[in-house]
Amino acid sequence: MSTCLIVFAKNPIPNQVKTRLLPELSPEQAASLYRAFLIDWCETLSGLSNVDLVIAYTPPESQKDLQALIGNDVTYIPQTGTDLGTRLTSATQWASENGYEKILVVGSDSPTLPLEYILQAVVGLDSRDIVIGPSVDGGYYLIGFSVENLNEIVPSIFEEIAWSTPQVLQQTVERVRTMDATLKVLPPWYDVDTPEDLSFLLTHLSAIRLAEGTVQAVRTQNMLFELLKENS
Repeated sequence: MSTCLIVFAKNPIPNQVKTRLLPELSPEQAASLYRAFLIDWCETLSGLSNVDLVIAYTPPESQKDLQALIGNDVTYIPQTGTDLGTRLTSATQWASENGYEKILVVGSDSPTLPLEYILQAVVGLDSRDIVIGPSVDGGYYLIGFSVENLNEIVPSIFEEIAWSTPQVLQQTVERVRTMDATLKVLPPWYDVDTPEDLSFLLTHLSAIRLAEGTVQAVRTQNMLFELLKENS
């Protein structure tokens, strides 16, 4: 079955990305960190086989900037819509119209997310209508659909959701239940949005190094160490 993975991404411009990390970081530092997140994450995802990578970007004039960061081996589409729900709907419908039978959507705020979770999502759509990867802040880091029942699910699954609140996951799961759709839930993971999240990320990466494990987000790790030096 043809599968696409849509990464929701922003152009890493100061004061437009990772603003919840201010004033602990400067706008320029926050943008540099998000740039590292994005490059690391897309590099990790490029290791997926039989999955087409799509970058859904904003603002609409930023394709060339993102191509310079990520490269030309992926498809670029602009995000369209007035809120996150309509942008998710638009991206999902684009994938369906382009013949994909499995459609996954992820953010770009979890550079350490195990690639295994993405693979679990792809396999899960063999037998389920929807797959969701819950984040520990009450949202989700991934949502995916099998195209078989897509028209009955989208856009209603994205309507009347309190976006950017801890209720997103709960409201979405409740919406799934009302549709009588089948659902697979992945293991939880974390986004990096707040200074507390950033501290956890640093601790996580440091623990991986101490355990002599492989650090997935190398640019992110190096950027964090640079920021620590700059801000000390």
